[in-house]
Amino acid sequence: MKGFKHAQLVPIGEYESDAYHIREIIRPIITSLKNQIIGLNYTGGTKAMSVHSYRTLFYEELNSKTHIQREGIFFSYLDPRRLEMCIDREYNERVHIPVTAKQLPVELGKVFQIHGWVWQEKSPPIYAPQLPDAATAFANFHNNEKLIKIWRTWCNEVLRKHAKNPNNKIYWLSENQLKQKEELSKLPLQIQLDNKVIELNKNEAINEALNSLGITGDSLSLSAIQKQGLKSLEKVCDWLDGEWLEHYVLQQVLNIPKNLYINDAATSFWIKNPNNNTTKFQFDVAFMRGYQLFAISCTTIERKSDCKSKLFEAYIRAQQLGGIEARVALVCCANSDGVNALETEIINVLNPTPDEINKNYKLAVFGREDLAELSTRIGQWIRNNEVKQK
Repeated sequence: MKGFKHAQLVPIGEYESDAYHIREIIRPIITSLKNQIIGLNYTGGTKAMSVHSYRTLFYEELNSKTHIQREGIFFSYLDPRRLEMCIDREYNERVHIPVTAKQLPVELGKVFQIHGWVWQEKSPPIYAPQLPDAATAFANFHNNEKLIKIWRTWCNEVLRKHAKNPNNKIYWLSENQLKQKEELSKLPLQIQLDNKVIELNKNEAINEALNSLGITGDSLSLSAIQKQGLKSLEKVCDWLDGEWLEHYVLQQVLNIPKNLYINDAATSFWIKNPNNNTTKFQFDVAFMRGYQLFAISCTTIERKSDCKSKLFEAYIRAQQLGGIEARVALVCCANSDGVNALETEIINVLNPTPDEINKNYKLAVFGREDLAELSTRIGQWIRNNEVKQK
């Protein structure tokens, strides 16, 4: 940071809740700064760390039984509810300094770095939506429950049947296997649903989405779609099987007006386990507004239990990375009744008191009826959070 020396990190090991050791670690540092102005920002850390570091700086020990108030000490706290820096004053009201999104833009990579998380080298975040026009066409027909069911059935019974690894169906076949499998160049756009044979390209909305991928006949070729701009056949499978929604959401975030000061946005965060090369956890879409993290989980599933699980996981991860200031949303294909039920249930769990009457805007759920105007809906969610900070 400009104007500051390189930060010296002082580990306290397993003593993060030990009052004696916290004081003993801080005292020699204070002594080395004698006759200098010292500031303590006591945001974060454990409660014991905040309390005992504050006490150690506030009181100067003259002898084992005598302490006086130390001169030249400033205390500050970042209020997560109001997004403002508060400067304490011993005999007066604290000074409130709003920290606006325009003043302090922070990049996503910096937030992850601060917490010691790094993403998989082979799968860095994606900052430009892939096939955004096609993703919009897919979003257009995912506002219809019947068409959602048709596409999900095709993915399950045709795409996954031919492209999944038979020995471990969590994964697709390897890239070489996908290239060598001839039927993947001519997957039938036909399913059987409710005892009826359905040809997907006969539906106008689905056919329009397929056309946007360069598919014009009665079969689908993975290699033909790859040529539209995806780096591998595996990524084509991911995109068709639901990742299109993440790219659509990212495009909608990028469409939000500039005056809301979104300074960084991306999708596909695969966070590496620091102990080995496995994936620790995954974020679908995230963006920064100032230093505030907004995380969005995406799923084409309608089922309430699955949606709730996705939302809770995103909430926990966002809190780990962005603290209390973090905001979380779910974009799913549930109808308005399902969205309201899910949002009410989750928010009731998160409310600080059972009789809380103010709407909690930390969390939002967007369903299939929001997809067409998603950029506007997300923008309103951001503004609602601004109202809550006043």
